[in-house]
Amino acid sequence: EAELAQEPTSAPEVTAEGLCLPTAAGTQRVKTILPPSELGIPRFAMGPGSFVDFQGTLHFAVNDEDGRRGLWRSTGTDAGTTEVKGFPATAGTWTPLLSQLTATPAQLFFQAPDATHGAELWVSNGTTAGTRMVKDLTPGVEDSYLTHLTAAGSTLVFFKETHDATASATRYELWRSDGTDAGTVRVRDFGTGVDVSYLDAKQGNALQFFVRELQGATSLWRTDGTSAGTFQLKRLDAGPDTYPNDVRPTGAQTLFKLDEPSGLQELWKTDGTAAGTVRLASFGSTRGMRVLGALGTYAYVTTTSYSTQYMVIYRVPLTGGNPEPVVTLPNDYASQGEAFPYIDAVSQVPGGKKLYFAVAIGSNGPAPRDTQLWVTNGTAGGTTLLRRPLSLSDEYSSPVYAAADNLVFFSAYQVTDGIEPWVSNGTVAGTRRLKDIAAPAQGGSSYPREFFRLGSRVYFSAYDDTLNAQLWSTQLSNACVAPEDAQ
Repeated sequence: EAELAQEPTSAPEVTAEGLCLPTAAGTQRVKTILPPSELGIPRFAMGPGSFVDFQGTLHFAVNDEDGRRGLWRSTGTDAGTTEVKGFPATAGTWTPLLSQLTATPAQLFFQAPDATHGAELWVSNGTTAGTRMVKDLTPGVEDSYLTHLTAAGSTLVFFKETHDATASATRYELWRSDGTDAGTVRVRDFGTGVDVSYLDAKQGNALQFFVRELQGATSLWRTDGTSAGTFQLKRLDAGPDTYPNDVRPTGAQTLFKLDEPSGLQELWKTDGTAAGTVRLASFGSTRGMRVLGALGTYAYVTTTSYSTQYMVIYRVPLTGGNPEPVVTLPNDYASQGEAFPYIDAVSQVPGGKKLYFAVAIGSNGPAPRDTQLWVTNGTAGGTTLLRRPLSLSDEYSSPVYAAADNLVFFSAYQVTDGIEPWVSNGTVAGTRRLKDIAAPAQGGSSYPREFFRLGSRVYFSAYDDTLNAQLWSTQLSNACVAPEDAQ
């Protein structure tokens, strides 16, 4: 359904495409939007972000250091990149960000601040005249704290969190909006005795979320924005101190893990129904488990032994059955003190036959010893180290974004040119630097962020010779030219 293809974390269904490796020549700055950074620290530069496809056109947020905020759109050209609506800086030391762009078929919702109302819910039809505040949910200049804006068909559902001074706790309220003041209403008040988490799990036109009673059970819920369509799907665990995390939407189902207070880690799947919400496997407390995703009829996870510091990929039948080891990943530092491998990022095209993931090797400090990009098709022979190192900074983590099953974008470090955008077709030979964007005068690293595919372009933000992070794009093609010299 068209309205479900709006998640900025997803790429289109493109698994059959034979895309070529994009070229440095086809990678260009789209437009200089931001003035030179006064902060002057490239890895902290806040460039264009929150990319979303709204009615076939890229829309995004621009948050300037001086507090100005803007909703922008781009067709991929300088002239076609324009501000839809600007927001002046508000009083005080900090202006809330323009954020959480969320598209329904006819409307683009987001949160933005103004001097009169604080940060509130806004909506746009893509024009300046058609961009307006939806409702002052927290009357006056006080900000509203809105989270997990999600499209459910033509309706927006979201949570509003408020501090309840009497209970000295957070109150969680579920709301829906059709873009009008009258049509923006509270669906359910979950009160202050629970903790609500919502981690990109959506099946059909319903948002899934977890409700954890502070002294009791953890349950999976769903909502389509109506009272009748908001209900508990399944009680997952009876005891307190159980935490759901590592949610991986994958096709018609969502995988997630439950961390038990005993150290047990459970792998679950859900298709959005009570009967289809099932525990698949449990892993003991001697190793850490992370969810990678699903390929075919198997879920894939990694486990890392706390004693040996080796990471193993396991496959778990989605129909039930015992976990089976696939391959053990090497760890050159396993015998050298603290060197615990952990998953830093995962990306997969919907329905894809490959999982791309970044592995970081920990150290006794905040920065990793090593960072590596891997790909797997679910077999030992098809599990390949594509590139090392990625970013070795504890203040900038390399993004990993599968634009197609045979095309993944990421960032990597070289001594000669710092941290720059890279690309891979899933093979070692087909892994190379996309472009050297930042010269030594700009600190040598462009720190690319937020790769996002729309049509035949992949957009991202990168720090360049304008001395700030700007909007860049690279052209995709299935008509391959001779490869450029290996970088």
